[in-house]
Amino acid sequence: MASKRVLLLLSSDRYSYPLLRYLTEEGKIFGWKIRVGCMCDSGMSARLEREKFPGQPDIFSITNMKECEQAVKKTDLVIGLVTDPLLLQVADACILYRKSLISPGALNRQMVSRKAAAKENNILLLMDCGFSPGLDHITAKKAIDNIHAKGGKITSFKTYSGCFVPDTMNPWGFKMVETGAELLSMGKQNNRHLLKGHLQHIPYHRLFERKENIEAENMENTIAILAGDSLYYRKIYGLTEAHTVIKGKLMPPGFDRIWDVLVKLGLTDSSARIDFCGDGSFYNFLDAFVPYSEDCTLEERVKEYSGAGADEIEKLRWLGLFDISLAADQKEITPGMVLLQLLEERLNPLPDDRDHVIMEHHLSYEFREESYEFRARLISKGDNIKEGALAKAIGLTCGVAAKSFLLGSISVKGLHTPVIREIYDPILNELSDMGVAFHVEERKLSEAEPVLR
Repeated sequence: MASKRVLLLLSSDRYSYPLLRYLTEEGKIFGWKIRVGCMCDSGMSARLEREKFPGQPDIFSITNMKECEQAVKKTDLVIGLVTDPLLLQVADACILYRKSLISPGALNRQMVSRKAAAKENNILLLMDCGFSPGLDHITAKKAIDNIHAKGGKITSFKTYSGCFVPDTMNPWGFKMVETGAELLSMGKQNNRHLLKGHLQHIPYHRLFERKENIEAENMENTIAILAGDSLYYRKIYGLTEAHTVIKGKLMPPGFDRIWDVLVKLGLTDSSARIDFCGDGSFYNFLDAFVPYSEDCTLEERVKEYSGAGADEIEKLRWLGLFDISLAADQKEITPGMVLLQLLEERLNPLPDDRDHVIMEHHLSYEFREESYEFRARLISKGDNIKEGALAKAIGLTCGVAAKSFLLGSISVKGLHTPVIREIYDPILNELSDMGVAFHVEERKLSEAEPVLR
């Protein structure tokens, strides 16, 4: 039997090291040939080659889609860690040459439009195969299906996840693990939840006022921002009988207040175009977003206009928004672009920083006239940023899915996410063997002690 050829496409080496290490180690066992096509970043090939991965993968640069299509044509499975626009083009190439694709990229409407073509060409397009979405689907759906299989009726489902580097040395209290662009996009889509049978739609400009406090082990006062479309999760998880379905993003305490200030100031807007006048400093940029006054300082006007307190002003100042340094050399940019520049300058982690990932599922269900609570929790810390907890969660979930496909454990075709047993079971079994396991507690509501661990 000819060895399998795996093509890993990267638009950034962020999150890629654990995945590439896993693929090369497994490739040595099963005789896979690993090729890594680096897109967009000209220096990525050299950085990856310096790592000396065990299976000596073939690392090369892809500068245009024609080269990408030729690489896809010569492979058996494509793994795509690329931006959404690129991922759609890669999916089209996979459909054209009848090659399967696995990606941590979130399923969107544009990808859904490829569903019929994937089925017609007998290939697998597996999306949502990272951390969140990805690991949340796999673990939550397993628990939900097990409860349904024994005849239980799920009444409430809440899921929370987050990742960041705790940092007591800066007033924000954390550093970003996800990109600044991902942080900026938080909450800008549908924020719909079901609470006791009542639909809750939270508009973006009020989202950060409505946080929840979450008690997470060793993560004091973690908060949940109720960002996301829980009705979508209700549909794909088959939670038709649940009166409460909530999805939240976990963040450090205080994030809700500073981000609410940024939203009220208009600094997270990535659509409006602004012109810089005068020296184009960050100070003048901030000044343009609050009402003009000859009698009040900029700090006083920011407080009055946005409701910022002393802590939020300190965070804005530390971020650089009161600086007189040059904000941009472009005449016309968006507020979000300016904020993104500051976030990536001040809140990006250092190479040796250790990130934390947290994921929790809370379920309430009824079974044989008894009420139960089920809780599953994962807390993981990275070794450093290259071998970070988030990078491992994304890389291992995606890599194990690839291995399961290549070995025939996953045989379904068409467009999917990992919410069906034929996909999530082989992935979860392998992850459990690798130590990626949730702490699980289940108890009757009338009992103080867990009945199952």
